[in-house]
Amino acid sequence: MAQQYNNPLGVIVGDIVNSTQLEPKDFEQVMETISSIQKFINAEFSDNSHALHRGDEFQSVIFNYEQTLLYVIMYRLAIKALGKQFDCRVSFAVARGAELRESVGQSMGEAFTISGRALGGMRGERLVYRSDSAYHEERMLLLIRYLDSQIVGLTPRQCEIILPLIKRFGRLSYSQLAEDLHISNATVSKALKAAGWSLMKGVIVEFKKTITEIYKV
Repeated sequence: MAQQYNNPLGVIVGDIVNSTQLEPKDFEQVMETISSIQKFINAEFSDNSHALHRGDEFQSVIFNYEQTLLYVIMYRLAIKALGKQFDCRVSFAVARGAELRESVGQSMGEAFTISGRALGGMRGERLVYRSDSAYHEERMLLLIRYLDSQIVGLTPRQCEIILPLIKRFGRLSYSQLAEDLHISNATVSKALKAAGWSLMKGVIVEFKKTITEIYKV
């Protein structure tokens, strides 16, 4: 049975880069990583839901929509942290109104339509954002392009170091991160600076602040 949902929600659609070239054990590792990220997203907000399509395409419906970009980055970093041969393309959207069904793949609405269409239209980029707010989409355009370029250039080790900061955004100190990873504070600071973490963090904050202002409900 379909349920009409009129508030904003986020939709994330992604697929694994060069999935057909991965060894079966490597592909299984990616699937396990995707599953662990989806469990994390649900632990934060239990209404969020997910699906896997055609083996290498994943989808998430995000009701705490202001966190959508954070979860997108989480997917990218977790998969890239597996090794140099791993990455994914992700299209995400935030829009009002949807017709929700028990199966994520059968749900409909603006966010589903524009995120899926954008994924199909991707060429060289690996991260795109769409919204039913033309203002917000345009405002975030260059920031998302920057973020995509930044993430593409990250090493697996840099992704591994940044991922806990994403999962506990604003709640994890650098010294605690160093302790958790069993490395020095200096190593953490050096890795985060080289990875452009401060600018990446700024994009996340800007997205959350502006999307909340636009979709006040």
